[in-house]
Parts: sequence; C-alpha cells; structure tokens
Amino acid sequence: MRLIFATQCFLILSLFVSAQKFDTTYYSIVTNGFVTGEQKVWKENLNEYRYIYYNNDRGRGQNVKEIVFTNNDGQVISTETRGVDYFKSPYSENYSIVNDSAILISNGIRKAYKYNNEIYRGTVSTIRDIVLNWLLKQPDKKGYEIEHDSLSTKEPLSKSIHYAGKTIKLKLCALYGDVKSLPSYSWMTDDMHFFGSVGVNGGIILRGYENWIDTLFSIQESEDKYYYSNQVKEFSNGLKKHIYITHVNLFMSSTAVTKKNMTIEILNGKIKSIIPTTNKKLLKADTVINANGKFLMPGLWDMHCHYSKGIGLWYLAGGVTHIRDMASMEFTLLYQKQIASNELLGPEISYISGFIDRKDSLQAPVGKIISSLEEGLLAIDYYHKSGYDQIKLYSSIKPEWVKPMCDHAHGLGMRVSGHVPAFMTAAQAINAGYNEITHNNMIFLNFMGADTLATNGIARLRIPAALSGKIDLQSKEVKSFIQLMKQKSISHDPTLGIQEGLYDEFIGDTSKGIKPIIDWMPETRKNNLANTSSVGSEEQKPAYKASFRNSLAMVKMLFDNGILLVAGTDGGNAIALHRELEIYNEAGIPANEVLKIATYNAAKDCGLENVYGQIAIGKSADFILIDGNPTKNISDIRRVEWVIKNGRMYSPKKLLASRGWKYYY
Repeated sequence: MRLIFATQCFLILSLFVSAQKFDTTYYSIVTNGFVTGEQKVWKENLNEYRYIYYNNDRGRGQNVKEIVFTNNDGQVISTETRGVDYFKSPYSENYSIVNDSAILISNGIRKAYKYNNEIYRGTVSTIRDIVLNWLLKQPDKKGYEIEHDSLSTKEPLSKSIHYAGKTIKLKLCALYGDVKSLPSYSWMTDDMHFFGSVGVNGGIILRGYENWIDTLFSIQESEDKYYYSNQVKEFSNGLKKHIYITHVNLFMSSTAVTKKNMTIEILNGKIKSIIPTTNKKLLKADTVINANGKFLMPGLWDMHCHYSKGIGLWYLAGGVTHIRDMASMEFTLLYQKQIASNELLGPEISYISGFIDRKDSLQAPVGKIISSLEEGLLAIDYYHKSGYDQIKLYSSIKPEWVKPMCDHAHGLGMRVSGHVPAFMTAAQAINAGYNEITHNNMIFLNFMGADTLATNGIARLRIPAALSGKIDLQSKEVKSFIQLMKQKSISHDPTLGIQEGLYDEFIGDTSKGIKPIIDWMPETRKNNLANTSSVGSEEQKPAYKASFRNSLAMVKMLFDNGILLVAGTDGGNAIALHRELEIYNEAGIPANEVLKIATYNAAKDCGLENVYGQIAIGKSADFILIDGNPTKNISDIRRVEWVIKNGRMYSPKKLLASRGWKYYY
C-alpha cells in the first residue's frame, strides 16, 4: 500500500496543540493507499476526551476539534465541536443534556429531544469506542441515539491478526442501526480501545498499522457474506418459466412514446412477444399479471454511481436496475460478478470506469494515481486487460497528457470521460479526445478561463457557483461550444442534483429530493432533515441560486441541440436519481424525454442499447411497473410497484419495509 503524508494536516493540527494530561493516541486517515489526514485523541481528565481531526479530500474535508464529556457510566453527557465542514465552511456544534431534554445546536439550528438515556455519537469516528463500550453495558446490548434510532451490538469477535510477520489480538465490533441492517464495523484493541474503522477504499487506523487495512477489510467481507446472499433469497422471487403481463401501458424508450393496453409475454426470462391485449386470446401460462393500465418501462440507470454493496437494496427499491460505476475500486469487479449471479442484492453493474489521476496534494481518492504519462498509459493497459469499459480522467491530470492518453484508450476500443483537468477548458478536452463531459460545472468553467485556473481543488465548485449565473447562454462562445459537442458526438452527465444541493440549498433548508418522501421515513428520521451547513453563505445566496437557474437552462439548451444527456447522481441512490429526473423536467425537458434519458440514452452511451435500455422482443425481462404515468407527471417515477431483473422479481415496498420505511401504498 502506498503511503504519502499530506503535510498540510500537520500544519493545521499544530494550531490546536494544548497541554495534554494523558498520553495522546495518533490515527492515520488512509484513502486509496495514501495518508490524507490524521486524528489525535487524548483524555484531558478522567471523563473528558479530546479529539482533533483533519482530512484532505481534494482540498475539501473536515477540520474539527471536538471535546466529549461522559459520566462515570460512560454515557456521553455533552460535546463541543468547532472547525470547518467538508466544504470548508465554518462549523460549530454543541450537545448537552438539560433536565429531561437532549439539546443539539448545529450552526445555529437548535433541536431538542426528550432524553431517556439515549447516546449521542458525536462528529469524529473514534468516539465509537465510547458508544460501543456503553452499548455493551446496556440490557441486551441495545440502546438508542438521541434521534431515537435504535442501536445495538453483539459480543465482540476476538481475532488474531497476522500480517508482515506480526500478530496482534483485536476485537471486531459490529454496530447495528436496526435488526436487519448491515453492521458498521470497528476494530478494537483487546482492552476495548479504538484501533480502526476500515472500508473498501481505506479508513482510519492506529498510526503504524496503515498497511493492515486491506487485511482487516477482507475479514469484514467474510463476516458479511451470509448476510448478502440471504438478502437475495429473502427479498426476491424467481420468475416463472412462462409469464404474461396484460393491460399495460408500455413505454417505448428508443422513441419516447407510450403504447396503450399492451401484453408482454416472457418465456425463460426473455421477452417472446409484445402484442395489443385485445389482439388474441392468451395461451396458457404459469403466471398472468393484470397490470390494470399501469405503466411498464425499462429499469432506470444511474450513470454516475460510486457503488458500495450496502446501497443495492435502495437502488432496487427505486426501480434502478443498471448502473455505470465511475470509480475503479478492485472490489467493484467482484460485486459485478456477485450481482450477475444473484449472490448479491443490487442493480447490474453494467459499465465500469477505470479511474486515473496524477499524484498531487489534491489527487482523487480512488483509482490509479500516476506520476508520468508513461504510468498513465500503463494504467490504461491494466484497466483494459482487467475488463473495464472506459477510462475516467480526473482533475490533476496534466493537460498535455490528455491527448496521448485518449488516443491510447481509443486504440484499445475504450471511451474517455471525466472531469476536465485543471488549466484546461472543456473545449480543449473534447478536441484532445474526450467522449463525454462529466458535471455541468465543467461546461460553465469553459467560459471562465478554465485554462488559467487550478480547478483540481474546491475552486471547481465555488467559482461556477458564484459566476455561472452571469454567463450569457445566447453568446457566440456558448453556441460555438455546443456546436463542438454536437459535431464530436459528445455526451454529458450533468449531475444537477449535486448542483442543487451545492447552489440552491442553504442552512435551514430541507433537500428537495427528500421532501416528497418524508411520509415514508421512520418517525425518528423526520426530526433531523434541515441542513445544518451549506457551501454558500447567506450573502452568496442570490449569486448561487442564479447559477443554478442557468445550469438548468444550459441543460435544456444541450437537449434542444441534440446532445446525448445521461442521468447520474454521483454516488447517490434511487432517491437521488428520482430528483435528478425531476430537475431535468423542471429545466423544460418533456417528461417522456426525461424517461428516455434515464433508460435508452444510458444504454446507448455505453454502447449497450441492443442489450438493455428498452423493452423489445428477444431482450431480457428487465423492467419496472409504475403505478401512475411518469410521462405526464415525472414524480410518478417514485411509485414503483415491482421490479423484474435478472430472472427475479422484487417488491420495493418489501425492500423499504426491511429498513423501517413506509411506501406510497
């Protein structure tokens, strides 16, 4: 595992040095094999814990100091947090117990909860040892957070870990949010102090043990194996050999038209015939499903996913049957195979991007990190041989490397998409060989002198947020750029849902993607929806909101000019995708065309339109039934009655119920 210390973290952490009465424990924050931050922990007094946390994620990342007080039973009774949030905006939070109430104040947003021995989990991750040790003392090892979400754990699993000639004894502790949730794991020392918390792409771990992360994660994966294989059996049913779906309104995604009162015949998992229901008497079948005039369409695609196996259930519950993964973690290939063989619950991972960035203080948190063009070409070869479908270039790639890397990828039959590198414009990236531009802000930067800007950090978000509203979309420069996209057949993944959160939502607002489904949520979640931080300040709000309005107008212009649009969430789930589609409609794109974007366009962009993305004779049964008509009301896309994918049928209501959520019926 490669390890490079980000010197900025030590400079910032030095600002917080104070007299420490107990020994300090140091943890490394590791991302993609690089140390990107640090956490310091010590006890100031017997029941007073101090934490300092810093992480650098492409110029973003939390930088906070937290004080936690407990009582003699290990219960958290107050906390104080100061610093900056992920987007470097000021952040403050205070938690305290006052009489019979728990009070939480985050950036001025005050929330009060009736207190009955609930635990508060704080901001920094190493507070988990306080939470776990407290839970282990509770009856049945169960308790509640202050928001009243349930928490539970089990007796820790003792493990002897062998690595690089060393053996240590650790305890693997599972923290459950509800009875059927996948646990989040923490590794504890034999005397139950925090050792580390690891995931597929890194984690936080005791300094000196950074190279142990992959070993610890592999053990966690083994513990999870039964959980995921059981999910498929519990939450889906195999399709019968011969099925008729009658009286259905069928969406023909390639043309964005709807055929009314149709019958679909499925034999051995494939579509055998499509006929008007009134045409003829049906032959005998194993199953006949009367759709009663509901809406049948291909399964949705999320074209900008950063897949983790815990979100598979949420995707299927929202009718997403395919994703394009935009980050190249090795485990993605394994998950792809497990999903295809119905060993893992989730949408098909139908297209995978090999991710490449240059080694830099603002480098990407995933993928191959290179130091030269030669290493970049070798990375492309590696991805091609490993079965990846396209290359995604990122923001720190040198502009002069782009053309030779694109040429090399194209020579291997791979397409190229991604961020426009710093000190390069979108037009230059297209002329150098890009096939697709990712994120709408990258297009706006084209008109802001991007070839002079260091956009591999947070500037790529803040500059367009402040200035996009001032761009004249009728200018010759804008029209010329769109014409270039058209001439070069460049597709675009706008991720407007991300932009809405950054540009159009502020402290105290509730996400527009959440508002339509608040009634579905567990009661405990409904009290915690207002934003407690935002990228823009109140003073910046008019400019940011104007930029978001222009982003919508730009996407509509691209659509009007025949640019192939695809819908992606940038690491969300179906809830985020549904909102993404609503935003396209709000931008002025007709609802039927929005559905085409989320189905046929996605498959076409991946070169898979002859396999997926449409309902046609000879293709696999891969579609969703909507209780409504999303070509008239795009918001009906949330009303998915059932999902058929890869020979199995899923009930979204049942999937959501397993997480304590309600549904539209």
